[in-house]
Amino acid sequence: MSAFRRAIELGADGVELDVQPTSDGHLVVFHDASLDRTTNGTGLVFQTPLNVIRELDAGSWHSPAFTTEQVPLLSEVLALPNVEFEIELKGYGTAFLEAVLAAVMRADVFERVEFTGWNLLMLSLLKRKAPRACIGLFSSPPAPWMTPDVFEHHIVGTASTSGADVAHVHAGCLTPGIAVRLHEFGMNVHANDAANVDAVQRAFESGADRLSTNHVALAVGHLATLQ
Repeated sequence: MSAFRRAIELGADGVELDVQPTSDGHLVVFHDASLDRTTNGTGLVFQTPLNVIRELDAGSWHSPAFTTEQVPLLSEVLALPNVEFEIELKGYGTAFLEAVLAAVMRADVFERVEFTGWNLLMLSLLKRKAPRACIGLFSSPPAPWMTPDVFEHHIVGTASTSGADVAHVHAGCLTPGIAVRLHEFGMNVHANDAANVDAVQRAFESGADRLSTNHVALAVGHLATLQ
């Protein structure tokens, strides 16, 4: 929660988060499948009950200043005011999907949420259950064998049949040609993983509608110089 709040303080108008279920069906915001790397616990999130997860120290791995940080509930993150949410789905099954959708509805933030993930079938099911849901399509950087033309053909071709509302393209790989063609399908273009000033600049010079980054101050500061 400290990271989300700090990003907002620095000027981010949205946050990206991963959601997955605990063993007893609660929804927590957590990136890894395992608790080991970023908490003082061990084991898998989906095999651990909420009461155990909430007792863990989820901040010391980053800095001693955050030793009291807990693994957040999805409901706690969705209570952040005046920001958009990109929710990456890291669970499986209809019950999980319906629980996430219900949490978003209870928080009254449906219009501020984009649902993403690598499980395209789950995203397709979500779209059928909630046709107004905003769905984001992920993509990978080009494989070594891909020429720029092949990469553009792959990105645009996949997007054209996805039914998604937002197309994610790595900031360092986005080109004006890709952005123009995605816009022709009525999709928003999201430049993800902008790691430095060059990637931020390339994203917006190429026509991205928005970008995501771990370096919020850098991106916000550079964008201010472009306006």
